[in-house]
Order: sequence, then C-alpha cells, then structure tokens
Amino acid sequence: MTDFTWKAVPLLSTSRLLLRPLVRSDTSDLFTIYGNKEVMAFASDPPFSDEAALGIMFDHMEQLFAAHSALQWGIVLWASGQIIGTCEIHSISEDGTEAELGCLLARAYWGQGIMSEALKALITFAFEDLGIRTLLADIDLPNTRSRTLFNRLGFLPVPNTTTYMALARPE
Repeated sequence: MTDFTWKAVPLLSTSRLLLRPLVRSDTSDLFTIYGNKEVMAFASDPPFSDEAALGIMFDHMEQLFAAHSALQWGIVLWASGQIIGTCEIHSISEDGTEAELGCLLARAYWGQGIMSEALKALITFAFEDLGIRTLLADIDLPNTRSRTLFNRLGFLPVPNTTTYMALARPE
C-alpha cells in the first residue's frame, strides 16, 4: 500500500488518458455523458434532463468521498483536455477490502479501447494503493458491451447472481 490518505482524489495516467478529479466546471462535458440516453441505458439513474442534476451529483460525490466510500475520476484525453467519461471506485466496504467499479463513456468514444485503458489504471490503484482485495462490477445482463469489457479485464461472473462480476487481487 502507498501513502494514499483521502485528502484528494489522486491523478492517474496512461499513455492516452489522464484520470483526474471532477470539478464543477466540468458540468458541460459531463452533461454530454449523463444526458445521453444511449450512455445511460444501463446506468442506475435515468439520463439527466438538465445540468442542474450534476450539482446534486457533485454534492453526493463529495459526501461519499468524505465518508471514504467512493472516489470518482473524469477521463480526459491528453490530446484534447476534454472530459470524455467517468470512472469510479465506490461502495467501498467498511474494512476496505471490497469495492465496486463503475464507468461511463461518451458515445463518440465507444469502441476505441479507452475504457479498458482507464479501468486498468483504476484496478491497479484499487489493489496497490487502496488495498482492495475484491472488485465487483454490477452489470445488467443485456449490457453485453460492458460484460465483454469486464471479462477481458479478468472479471468473472459471481455465482448465484445475475448481474455481478468480480476480480480478486492477485496474490
């Protein structure tokens, strides 16, 4: 484990991407994601009808971070500096050994390997810096794109559930 202290969401980077904390000035870019019916088709919330809903989301994110139960990043292309998606580690267990991953990507960027690249960085951070031992992904059965993505990342279906896939920390 490193010296992560819950003072701020850390920067993570890959060859094409910067994962950085979301800030309220990202509202316009985020509305492109959260307001899109296709992107939100399998999300737990319906598409946002206006940018004001993002203010509520930011308040909730800040509360969860303060409670040490969630971290959320904006996915930024180095080339453009634009937020094109989000990813998060959330529902962190009280003992800090289990958490869920979540992600959304703007429709224009699907099929380019971007989310796979972002999630690999997030998985590494979860295991190495947070000390998470098991990561879960709650994916609706009809969401074949996400199921395929998480399967490629090593996640396997959890027995006796219809939506969960899990990845255990390599020992």
